[in-house]
Amino acid sequence: MKSIKSYKKELVYLMLFLLIFIIGTVLISMVPKSVKISNKTLQTVDGEKISIDIFEPRRSLQIQKNAVIIGHGYMANKEFMKGYAIELAAAGFVVVTLDFRGHGQSTGVLSNNRLLYDVLAVKTYLATRLDIDIHNLAYIGYSMGGFPGNIIVNDDPDFKAFIGVGTSLQPLLRKGNSTHPLNVLMIYAKYDEAFKLYTLKQSVSVRTGIISSFVDVNQLYGSFQDGNATMIYLDDNSNHLSVAWDTDFIRASRNWLITTFPNTLAPDEDFHAHFRLLILIFQIIGGFGLFFALLYILARVFGFQSMEEIEEIIKEANSNEKDKTQKDQFKEKQIREEIEIDFKETSTKKLIALTLLLSILLGIVGIFLIVWVFLPLPQPIEGFILSLLFGQAFGTVLLLWRLGKKHGLSMRNIIGKPFLSDKKDLIKYIILGIILAGILYVILYLSFGQNYIGIVPSITKLPWIPLYMIIAFFIFLIYDINILLVIQPRFSNDLLGNIKIVVIHFGILFIYINTYLLLIGVLTGSLFFWGVMIPVSTPIMILSACIEVVSYRRTGNIITGAVINAIYFILIVTTIAPYQGFFTLFSVI
Repeated sequence: MKSIKSYKKELVYLMLFLLIFIIGTVLISMVPKSVKISNKTLQTVDGEKISIDIFEPRRSLQIQKNAVIIGHGYMANKEFMKGYAIELAAAGFVVVTLDFRGHGQSTGVLSNNRLLYDVLAVKTYLATRLDIDIHNLAYIGYSMGGFPGNIIVNDDPDFKAFIGVGTSLQPLLRKGNSTHPLNVLMIYAKYDEAFKLYTLKQSVSVRTGIISSFVDVNQLYGSFQDGNATMIYLDDNSNHLSVAWDTDFIRASRNWLITTFPNTLAPDEDFHAHFRLLILIFQIIGGFGLFFALLYILARVFGFQSMEEIEEIIKEANSNEKDKTQKDQFKEKQIREEIEIDFKETSTKKLIALTLLLSILLGIVGIFLIVWVFLPLPQPIEGFILSLLFGQAFGTVLLLWRLGKKHGLSMRNIIGKPFLSDKKDLIKYIILGIILAGILYVILYLSFGQNYIGIVPSITKLPWIPLYMIIAFFIFLIYDINILLVIQPRFSNDLLGNIKIVVIHFGILFIYINTYLLLIGVLTGSLFFWGVMIPVSTPIMILSACIEVVSYRRTGNIITGAVINAIYFILIVTTIAPYQGFFTLFSVI
């Protein structure tokens, strides 16, 4: 085994990507410089611990500043709304984003009837601060977060503005006047899967006295002077998920609140969302490059031979066919048995088509078989996602069983293929997977996790994570047996061949998941789950495919990749999946 110092080229790449990632991480934490961010944990009246982030201007000429509370949506957390918080804090507001109970880092079980307690805990905290004008507050509610917002702004005259982001408007919400104003901005995405535009127009109709069919979007009704300004802001290029990050919506919300509170002294009127996105892309390039460089080096440090080296050994042995000893022949056979499953009578195109077809046709059977395991467990959304993935794995198992029977291989031989290595090597594969998963988690946390999608689960969810990880590991393993041990050996071992395998790995799973989510949408009459899950799951699936293919090429085994994917995937899903019982699932979405 070579010393790590001998890999000069790899170390150069490693240092380059590390430098890019560090620069990106520092920049994204500093933009904008005018905003200070801190974290606190609050306790509600019923004893739950609510995690909040506080965004405030570093310098302000105001003795008492106006404050904004931001509530996130279902299958989301406070990091989703960070873009809104940063821009408002830069404009002079003190902004508090919170993880509702059962979400993110907050404790408790999600209950729609108790979300108001979480908001009240934030207001109680704001009331303890002498620099906050507690009688001049605003509330922004995204999706589910709009429900408690409708209640508190209706009952509490301290709230002078309500911004609903992809949420409903209560028709009887107080109208506001010059004495007790309430200016309402309802943000709606043209492709919102959660509800229809006409329901917003009906509520605005009650509020303004205008017939709903005559209510226009992007039209101001009432006035800020009279304290009853009302508008539906429509954007043509967003759906229900993207309203949390859409820069047009963020800018519209900031402008609405600046107009509502003209006394706000804005120390920073620049708009930072676009620049932060560019920094994130720069940071991610460095982070992923750093991860794959470390994967390459650590695989060598652990003493694993890459697929290129294994194939070179086989090629060299074949070139000296006459001189091969019985031991050489046995070793070649053993190597081939460990790295591939050869179903010679089935073409590559037929294998890919059968994998996709059987996944879709038999997936429902697999889902039905495993979903009962998750019913008594918390986090039904996580159970639903794992059941969906298991459905695909179930179709793959039946395909492998059928092909194995045709070629004289038992399922025990096929499923046990990745475990043929020496026991010490198996342990090393797992340890390497855990180390790399930890590195990837840190990279994702410092980039997406802190800025767009939180990936730190609460202590309430921690006991269930190992169980979900074990299930996810075997799902990924079964899928990779087919893609990497059966299909992959049929492609060349070069960049183009690896890209093709990544596309196949991602494509089959992408088509399968889209098919089932669209089917659920047709049956339920709502594309909510499809619209929310596909934009998040697509980059996860691409990353997973790259991890599986590269780690297999570098270690000669699929176990390391399955371990990495199981760990980081479950940490993300566990954080965004609310902690709740199965029977409360449909009462809050």
